[in-house]
Amino acid sequence: MDNFLMDQHRELRMQVREFVQHEVLPTINTYWEKAEFPREMALKLKDLSIVGGMIRGFDSAGLDPMAMGIVMYELAKGDGSLTTFFGVHSGLAMGSIGLLGSNEQRERWLPAMSRMEKIGAFALTEPERGSNAVDIQTMAVLDGDHYVLNGAKRWIGNASIA
Repeated sequence: MDNFLMDQHRELRMQVREFVQHEVLPTINTYWEKAEFPREMALKLKDLSIVGGMIRGFDSAGLDPMAMGIVMYELAKGDGSLTTFFGVHSGLAMGSIGLLGSNEQRERWLPAMSRMEKIGAFALTEPERGSNAVDIQTMAVLDGDHYVLNGAKRWIGNASIA
């Protein structure tokens, strides 16, 4: 695989690999034994300049697809829950705002999420609909200056820490 990587990809791979070896692997089992999420460890991801994945601007990493794949691969070598957290935060939550949000929403949320000051969650799956995004039943209704949400969700990614 090395023959197909650019120098920047090799450097990124080594940076994430070293983080996993020195920060994740020595302590991750303690979190599993206590059934706790490694929040402090997750917050250190900002130091790797990978948060925000492929989003450009807004203090996000602006990774190319190969770099994003390398990050996910190397994180997964250390811990699946940390990898899932990163995917939900940088991919599903930030990616949805980056792709579908208004400029005001992008400016409000993405920089803080890139700095890990705000943690993103993602709620798609519904009890009667599964993960069929086209057929979701949850509604958001504007009520004055705020929205009222009505519906049910299951398996909300990052819900307990966002």
